Amino acid sequence: KWVKFINNPKEVTMEDVKDNKPLEDAMSAFDLLFKDDEESERAVRRMIAEMDKKAYIATGLEKGMEKGIKQGIRQGKKQGKKEAQIEAAKRMLAKGIDIETIIECTELTKEEIEKIKENK
Repeated sequence: KWVKFINNPKEVTMEDVKDNKPLEDAMSAFDLLFKDDEESERAVRRMIAEMDKKAYIATGLEKGMEKGIKQGIRQGKKQGKKEAQIEAAKRMLAKGIDIETIIECTELTKEEIEKIKENK
């Protein structure tokens, strides 16, 4: 198909370039160069609009991914802090430290500490 395009691009049809994006792009560029001025201008506007659309989508995806990563980091930190508090409470319970002191040191609730104590 490329040989056909190189030898005589006017003989290549859209059916020929179907499923071949590089050849389709080459056909579009050829058409753009060899159409009349009005058609060329419309084609350029369509190409610019399509490129703008792709850039807009890419920017949105990038911002969405960035937001998702930040949210994931926040959740991970929060979960890690909670796990550290629970582990500290377990060690303190094992040493016989009273619940009020554990609450003060770990910032866990009395209910959370009692639940830890029950699950030992």
